[in-house]
Amino acid sequence: MNLNFKKLFCIFFCLGLLLFPMSQVFALSAAVHIPEKYVDVLAGERFYFEVEIKYPENNSRKDLKLEYNIIKNEEIISQSKVLKAIETQSSFMDYVVIPSSAIAGLYKITVKISDYQDLNEETSASFNVKSEDNSLLYYFLALLGAIGIFGVFVIVEVRRLSKN
Repeated sequence: MNLNFKKLFCIFFCLGLLLFPMSQVFALSAAVHIPEKYVDVLAGERFYFEVEIKYPENNSRKDLKLEYNIIKNEEIISQSKVLKAIETQSSFMDYVVIPSSAIAGLYKITVKISDYQDLNEETSASFNVKSEDNSLLYYFLALLGAIGIFGVFVIVEVRRLSKN
């Protein structure tokens, strides 16, 4: 009877593995970091960020699809997609160009990581877009105004002296 119980247990155990296979759990973790220099960026410039991926149970090289989205008020204003090959971990810098039409304010970058099967991970970080600095334009206009006023005084003085 004891021998039949062991056989019966073995049959049910094997049948259970066939009917209910153990699902694979992915322990992928991802993070996006923004260097201090790029926390505030001007519209129209490149926005650099660092992506860190840890995938400790991956035992071979694996291709991952990364999708970068720049979001303002739940609307995607810029997007980029890349393919990276990693093994157990990877850290790299990448960039997205902020459109020159972007208005100043708080934006969010989301990084979506997926593969060709079940893997799906998302991480995000926030940064500021500043309006373009127009101080150089103001200095130019002030200098042009000063030259114009000086030119008017010279012309008036030349005419006054020529009449005498």
